[in-house]
Amino acid sequence: MSKSESEILEVLNGLGSKKLDLDILFSYYSLELSFEIRKVIAEKIGMQEKKGYFLLEKMIKKFGLKVELIEALKLTNKKNAKDLLLKNLYQNNKLNIHIINALEPWGGEIELQLIREIFDICETDFWIAGLNILHFKAHQLTDEKLLSFIDQIKIYDNFKINYKIISILKRRESEIVCKLLYKYSLNKELEIAKYAIFSLGSIWNDNSFEKLSKLENEIKDPSLLKCIKNQKLISNQFLINK
Repeated sequence: MSKSESEILEVLNGLGSKKLDLDILFSYYSLELSFEIRKVIAEKIGMQEKKGYFLLEKMIKKFGLKVELIEALKLTNKKNAKDLLLKNLYQNNKLNIHIINALEPWGGEIELQLIREIFDICETDFWIAGLNILHFKAHQLTDEKLLSFIDQIKIYDNFKINYKIISILKRRESEIVCKLLYKYSLNKELEIAKYAIFSLGSIWNDNSFEKLSKLENEIKDPSLLKCIKNQKLISNQFLINK
């Protein structure tokens, strides 16, 4: 006798970090279940890595490339999962956003041409997914090459996109990166401006200190000015002891 959704959820929630037998998890899965329940089942399978991957591969052949199964492949951390995702990258000749999202852990292995293609799609979801991949790829790129990707998006009026771009930039320290962080520090979104200022302050070199000093003369907001002064103080101490 099959279990109800509430019964399945009770079993899964009671597992904690324990693993449930894959055959049992497979027996629970049904397309008649709600997406939320199917997602939890698939996640529990994906968390079992290698064994989970082989079951997910079997389930995709049986049930099709369902969103929850795609997302679960991301959890397996197996190269075979990446290859399977790339094999099914296009659906009806269009990039599948769910597969792009699932490729994030393998960002360092993704071809630059694909990242360009993702950024060419002027949709927020694709840009965020592309930035998540670029986050893992960035250490392989020169500043010029990295900024050539970011220039496809430029300074966009979207909090999530700007935040992710700054998260990538703050790991660099060149003059051109400091210039871009300076521009983000002038963003009308207070939290974005503050994050960019903190990022400049964490670079600790002459380029970043110069940009902080310039911001100090241009920004009027009291909270941002306080942030700039604090970051200059920290940077100055580091530069003195360098």
